[in-house]
Amino acid sequence: MDLNTLKAVKADEGATLQLVHPQTEEPLDGMTITLLGQDSAAYRKIQMAKQQMALNRLAKGKRATADLDAEKLAAEMIDDLAKMTIKWTGFELDGKALKCEKANAVTVYTDWPWIREQAQEFVANRANFFHGND
Repeated sequence: MDLNTLKAVKADEGATLQLVHPQTEEPLDGMTITLLGQDSAAYRKIQMAKQQMALNRLAKGKRATADLDAEKLAAEMIDDLAKMTIKWTGFELDGKALKCEKANAVTVYTDWPWIREQAQEFVANRANFFHGND
C-alpha cells in the first residue's frame, strides 16, 4: 500500500468540526470550528516546546516542579487548543459576531467547556483529517 494514501493531509490545512448542542446533541446550525490536526506542523511545534520545557525542569531538579499545578496545565492546554483554531463560523457574544482570534478562542474554550471538549475530541481523532471526511 502506498504510504501517501495514509497521510492525514488535512492536518495542516484544517478540518471543520460541526458543533452539537451539549444537552440535545443536535447540530448547531452554522456553528463550526476549523482546527488543525495532531499531525500538523503547528501541533508538532507545540509538543516540541512542551518537551523542551519538561527537559529544562528536569535539568533544574526539584525546584522546577514547584511551579507546576493543575490550573497552570489546564491554561496551557486551552492556549494550545486556541493555537490550533484557525477559523470559526456562527460565534456571537452579546449579539455581536465574535472574531476568530487567539484571545477570543481562549475565552470560548475557558468559559464554554463543552465547546473545548468537542474541539479536543475532534483534534484527537486522526480520521477527521483525511480527505473524504468533510
